[in-house]
Amino acid sequence: MSTILLVDDEPDLQELYTDVLEVMGYQVIHAHDGLEALEKARQQRPDLVVTDWMMPRMDGVELCHHLLHEPGLEGVPIILHSSRRAPRIPGVRMTLSKSCPLNEFEDAVAQVIDESTGEAMPPLNPLESSLGAQH
Repeated sequence: MSTILLVDDEPDLQELYTDVLEVMGYQVIHAHDGLEALEKARQQRPDLVVTDWMMPRMDGVELCHHLLHEPGLEGVPIILHSSRRAPRIPGVRMTLSKSCPLNEFEDAVAQVIDESTGEAMPPLNPLESSLGAQH
């Protein structure tokens, strides 16, 4: 089961996205700002971070920067969602509007998880590969 770190300071939106993600079969970890998210990501490396841009203490852009350069967290895929047009940020795989339809949010999460899982899969063992070809 993939783990998603959901970062947003709006409780209603966090609850809605949590419900959607849990129905999709993901484990959800919550944070209310970038500082809390970074601390939680250090404790348990998520498979995906979905973060708001505008938040108190540490915003989503700063969080993305930290995730990109933090040993052990580099390469964690990020989806940035915002009520405003977000800038292009290194490490962000997708940017979504907070007002996007839920099916668009679901599709984006599934796509990024699938892409990152595919990239993280170890190469086939050559022996297993040749045995499989003989059967």
